[in-house]
Amino acid sequence: MMLLPIYRSAVHQFDVRVRAVRPEQWSASTPDDDWDVHRLVRHVILGQRLVPQTLDGTEAEPAIPWAEEAGGDLVKDWADASATAVEALTALDSWERTVTLPVGELPAQEYLWRLATDLTVHAWDLARAIGADDNFPNDLLGAVLDQLKEFADGWLTAGQYAPSIPVPGCTDDLTELLALTGRNRWWRRS
Repeated sequence: MMLLPIYRSAVHQFDVRVRAVRPEQWSASTPDDDWDVHRLVRHVILGQRLVPQTLDGTEAEPAIPWAEEAGGDLVKDWADASATAVEALTALDSWERTVTLPVGELPAQEYLWRLATDLTVHAWDLARAIGADDNFPNDLLGAVLDQLKEFADGWLTAGQYAPSIPVPGCTDDLTELLALTGRNRWWRRS
């Protein structure tokens, strides 16, 4: 199954972009009107830190050093959180195992697809916000888009993303993925 490599690819895509953030860019706006770069990265760190607890059924919130104080390092926090999440997912004994999320119970496999989708979309958000490369591997985009379309009824109605934007029938995978998650492919920081 290519699921774990797809997730790792999504982690890598976010990692490349978060390491490219310059100090003055942490307060830059993102395609999500409510978030700046700092808040976007914090959101992704939280999602990754919750992976081990979600997989083992622990409901406690993890202690999260948000790097808000002087000297905080969101890049290091991201690296630690993503490494821990990858380790937990690599050690998972069954993709059919049920996990509990705020939206209900679902197979671990679907949870991992949600994580890969979130990372891919937010890697694009981050790339756009900091003016970095916003191209992604075709295999990552195709796989994530296929899963998002398969589970759209459950994923897109949970308020996880902005309302979908209609796109023409003949478009590339990135444009379609972004439109499904309420993003305009041609968004530019003002």
